[in-house]
Order: sequence, then C-alpha cells, then structure tokens
Amino acid sequence: MHLKTLSFAALLFPFTSIAMAATQSNIDSSCQYGTSGVDNFTDIFTCGTVSGSLRTLYYSTHNAYFSKGFNQDTVSYGGSLKYETAPFYGFRAGVSGIFLRGIDHPDEAHTISDIGDNQTNVGEAYLSWQKDDFKITAGDQRIDIPFVGDYDWRITPILFRGVDAHYGDKQNFLHATKVWRYKPWGDDQFLDSTAYTDVDERTNGMWGIGGGRATQWDDKTLSGQLWYEEYADYSRIVFGESHLRWQEATFQPDFGLQVIRGTSQGKALAGEVNSTSYGAQLALSFTPSLSWKLGYDHIAASGDSWNNGSLVTPYAHNTSSGPYFAQPFFTSTQDLGSGNAWSTDVNYVMNENLSIGSRYSFMDLKPAADSSSINQSEYLVYFTWNFTGVLKGLSLTDFAGVQTSPLYDSDFWQNRLSLQYDF
Repeated sequence: MHLKTLSFAALLFPFTSIAMAATQSNIDSSCQYGTSGVDNFTDIFTCGTVSGSLRTLYYSTHNAYFSKGFNQDTVSYGGSLKYETAPFYGFRAGVSGIFLRGIDHPDEAHTISDIGDNQTNVGEAYLSWQKDDFKITAGDQRIDIPFVGDYDWRITPILFRGVDAHYGDKQNFLHATKVWRYKPWGDDQFLDSTAYTDVDERTNGMWGIGGGRATQWDDKTLSGQLWYEEYADYSRIVFGESHLRWQEATFQPDFGLQVIRGTSQGKALAGEVNSTSYGAQLALSFTPSLSWKLGYDHIAASGDSWNNGSLVTPYAHNTSSGPYFAQPFFTSTQDLGSGNAWSTDVNYVMNENLSIGSRYSFMDLKPAADSSSINQSEYLVYFTWNFTGVLKGLSLTDFAGVQTSPLYDSDFWQNRLSLQYDF
C-alpha cells in the first residue's frame, strides 16, 4: 500500500494503549513533600515522576530542498519516556529512553533522509541539584540556550552531554553551559562531531555564558539578554536581544531588536567566519486569541567567509527554527546566505481545542558573492487540535507548505502531520 493512501488509523495505532495507561505522572499520587524534598531515601524512588512525549509522524516532502525528484513519503513513530526521582536535599536524577521506528523505508536513492534511522537507546541520564533559584545539571540532558537547543521538529530530541547551570527565572538570570558531546536528531549516540556532516574532524564541544534582565517601566516591560558562545574549532558567537512591550496599550505592541556577531575560532573547520546580523520584530495582539508578528533580519555580506557571511552554528545547522526573527519553516536563515530576510505570521486560537495559523517568509539571500539571490518564498499553513477529557495531552498538528525560488525549475513541497501525546 502506498503511504499516501494510509488512513488516519495508521497515525493512531502506536497510541491506542499508551494514552489510556499513562493517566498520572506520579508513581505514587499520595506523595507530598516540601521544597527540600522527601524525608527518607526510599521515597526518592517511590515518589518519582514519569513523563514522556510519544509521536506518530506522517512526513511527505517532494523535490526536497529544490532537488528535483528527491521525495519522501513515510510514517514513523517514537519519542521518549522519562523517569525522574523525587528531590532529596535538592538532588534529583533523571533517565529517559528514546526510540524511533519507520513503518516504511523507501528507496534511499531517491529520498532525503530527514527523519533519521531507527533508534533505541538511553536518552537523558543526569544528576541535578537545586537550591532556591539556582539549579545545576550534569550529564546527558536537554539544553535551551541560543543556537543550542531542542527546538527541532523531528521525533527524537536533540540532547547534549555537559554541565548546565542557571540562576534566576526566565527573564532575570545568569546562565553558564559547557557541552562535550551531543546527540543529533538522526542518531541515538552521543557524538564528538557537529551538525556539519561534511567535516570529519572531532570537536571538544562548546561553552557559553549569558544573562538577562527585565524591568517594569510604567505600563511597559523592557527586557534584554546577552550571550557569548564559543564552539571549539568552529566559531564564536555574541548574541544580544531586547524587547519593549506595552502591556496596557491597544494591541499590546512588542518591539524587539537583535544583534548577532560570529567570528572564527581555532581551526575554523566549517570555513572562515565573519558574520554580522541585526534584526527587528513587531508583534501585536489584536485580541487574546489573535496575534500577528513581523520579523526582519539583515545578514551582512562577506565574500571570503563561510556561505557569504552566514553564521556558523555547529549544533543548529540544518534544523528548524532558532533565534533569528525572520525564519522560514522548512529551512534555517543561518544556512541560506547573506542579505535580507523577512517573515510574517498570524495565529488564531479559536477555542481550547483548535488553533490555526499561517506564515510567509521571503529570503533575499545570496550563498556566494558571485551568485544570484535565491529570492526564496515560503507559504505555510498549520493547525493544532488539542484533545480534552480522557485524551488530554493528545494533540494533532499539521504543517503544510511550499517553497519557491526563481533559481530552480521545481518547487519544494512539504507536509508534516503528527499525532503527539505528552504526559
């Protein structure tokens, strides 16, 4: 049976029993403890929690990345299942298992492998300690800092082996990170390489420090963050971003500015880096349910550096999303060249179940000094349906769109339909 004819039941199959079984996250719902944690050693385990994210993904792409005839139509399922102990004098341990299975494996000669091979392994394995607003985590874990995070769309998460420390909250904070290895979305092993798969040499990872501050100014909130990141033998990145939001004004406008600077580090394995980007963003909330956003970034041209002045991001190359204000959905701004990038999107939350939206992006970017602009347009529509009642935690999401460019004869189509259960 061709995958295009698969019914919705194929998406539901892996979740039939799981969604009904995982109705509580606590191993023992009677456990209660204060900020210092449980009182005795055995409660560390009996009062632990189970969480997870399981997903079935129907993925269809045609003329992938403008390569005519490179197609993929597959259904895959997998995700992660995590157990975390209860806190004991501030200490916690966590471990998760990850798995990925493809229901069909098409002819590799005519596909772009965007999902990854089958995976079965331990994912997260860490020890953390928390005291008031300070938390430090060591081991294999999820990390969320600019250009180092798990913001990709694929089934198994991007993970990092390192030490991550945070003091404060989301807006007022100091943060420090050291990474030695990472697990990409397409592998279940922690590697001493990066997302630049054409580079064979090993790397010692990265480190970064950052801080953020927010202050109230009459009816306005002014917030900002500043980061320095160093990727061994690749690049140095300085990232700054600030937002001014009017909380009581009509449409609650949020105006943002960002500056991103990248330079070479060590051997510059991906190529010489001389990248300067700056951007602006305007977000409006017309109603509590309807929002609109417009983003712009300019990447200065540099003919002697990688990709004509693009930013080298060893752990965010060929992933979706990221800190740039102007982003397409199927590809990443930092991989496309220098020039001007625009994007605008609108989102409407109809009710507690359904949200819909659309995005348009235009990439007036040149990957080389002597090349033409790709003038890439992307048209995207999406929706999310959140189930309620006994199926709370289950959601159905679809992203569908097309990229066009005058440099190519064929348009790049993609559709991602996923059924996800978070608990």
